[in-house]
Amino acid sequence: MIDRLHQLPIFLGAVIVCLFFLVPTLIGSALLQPAVGRLLRGERDPNTIVGLLLNSFTLYYGVLLALLSIAVFDNYGKAQDAVAREASSIIALYRTFSGYPEPLRTAMSDTLRQYADEETGPGWVSQRSNQASTRGTLLVDQLSRQLLSFNPNRASGEDMVHQAALRIFEDFIEQRRLRIQAAGTSIPKVIWSVVIVGACLNVFILWLFDLKRTTHFILGGVLMIFVGLVVYMVGVLDRPFHGAHGLQPDDLIHARQQMQPRP
Repeated sequence: MIDRLHQLPIFLGAVIVCLFFLVPTLIGSALLQPAVGRLLRGERDPNTIVGLLLNSFTLYYGVLLALLSIAVFDNYGKAQDAVAREASSIIALYRTFSGYPEPLRTAMSDTLRQYADEETGPGWVSQRSNQASTRGTLLVDQLSRQLLSFNPNRASGEDMVHQAALRIFEDFIEQRRLRIQAAGTSIPKVIWSVVIVGACLNVFILWLFDLKRTTHFILGGVLMIFVGLVVYMVGVLDRPFHGAHGLQPDDLIHARQQMQPRP
């Protein structure tokens, strides 16, 4: 279900998730609440008891949703930062290659351009499917072999340029790894199960109140709409590259534009 939500417009996806929580709540308030509300009829002041229980439960449930929101925002930011850093390392590599002699300079620059074209095109499609681009990996291996095959001339200072290129290439490999790794991060299913069960328990506690049916509709509806919005936000941001709302390769495209024009 979460995967399909990524393909929907934001408003429609939010409405579907809210209805997923809202409709069962309203139906249950009409059919089940009278029976549930009688469970505490023998108590002197049942609403006070239920109020204390609700305050305690919603505190922990709210903390859970808050931690989930912070976690997905953090993962989303790290993924975005990894793309930006990879793009910066690509630009730095391209500029460093200008210090190499021909024909190696042209060969490595061409390989780097092909990599940028791959990762902003077919490779980004694979990224959205939580997979690394096979051709992108082959191009990185090819670039590595080209760098390692070079024997610098110390007299002309080529060794300093080569050492700088190797350091930048190492950082480029690390940022690429972080970007690919970020595509596979997601909230475990057990936590999603706790969120769903917690929402159901919230509604059950509300049904314990001795209130008018209309009041139950309002309280339950407002609570479930809010829970639905938070769950939708967490679900969409949980996979930063997935679906229509995922990250775009804007930084990589900008890096490619700073290289020589496409042939």
